[in-house]
Amino acid sequence: MRTSLLVLVLLTAVVAGGCGGHYTLTAGDHIGPAGEYAPVVVRLQRNDFFVLDLPVKDAAMRLRVDEGLERGAYTDKLGYAGTTVPTPAQPGRYPLHVDHMDIEGDEVATEAAMYVWDAARPAVAVDLGALPQSWEDDAPVAREALHRLAERANILYLTREDVDRQQDLHDRLSAGGYPNGPILLWQRERWHIVRDGELRLPRIVVEARLVSQLPDLREMFPNLSLGIGTTPIAARAFCAAGMRSILVGPLKEECPEAMRVDSWQAVENVRLEPEG
Repeated sequence: MRTSLLVLVLLTAVVAGGCGGHYTLTAGDHIGPAGEYAPVVVRLQRNDFFVLDLPVKDAAMRLRVDEGLERGAYTDKLGYAGTTVPTPAQPGRYPLHVDHMDIEGDEVATEAAMYVWDAARPAVAVDLGALPQSWEDDAPVAREALHRLAERANILYLTREDVDRQQDLHDRLSAGGYPNGPILLWQRERWHIVRDGELRLPRIVVEARLVSQLPDLREMFPNLSLGIGTTPIAARAFCAAGMRSILVGPLKEECPEAMRVDSWQAVENVRLEPEG
């Protein structure tokens, strides 16, 4: 009896909604060099039974930065679509527009942030989880140190939080008074660029395994040479990408890969240029 009732409920949902449900379009912060091309990867899913979001395959996605040229890409079996999009010539924070319309006319759109940087400017990666919260005693010192650092370098933040919490993380940065900057995942799905068709347009192929973002970021921004955190795990990730690392505060274990400083105040005047 219970099984029959469950089947009836599911059938009712299908009849009532047909192929309805709703789309989930995920596009986090992106970053690219000014006046060039930036890789963009987004994900499209659909929830038809109000239980879980399933990937949508072969969906046509449209992507553009601000009022720039529009690029297209199709989703793969995991729901990912990616391509490279032209970036504005002037550094700044621009809207990244992503939208999709299916054959039934249902539409979904989202707007993410594209941070466009001067590739020649120094850049610093900060472990977002290492920042003191606004109510902690050392928060004012950390806030001032990062603002002083931001006068000399671009700042990006790395997190292990899900992309769908990105707005909460930006709100946390704002509440703490920290400099604005892109919030990126420590690890992302591995991808590579291929060129298809007569026009040889670029397409991003997304793989299943996760890899560090830092090597690709350093390829786009060679002067991303410094990482700041509070844990040996962060320090080793920075060093594995060929970056110098600074650890703030006391350490519970030795970490020869990094330079240790007692407080955030020591960060504001740190040397940005790589040795040699």
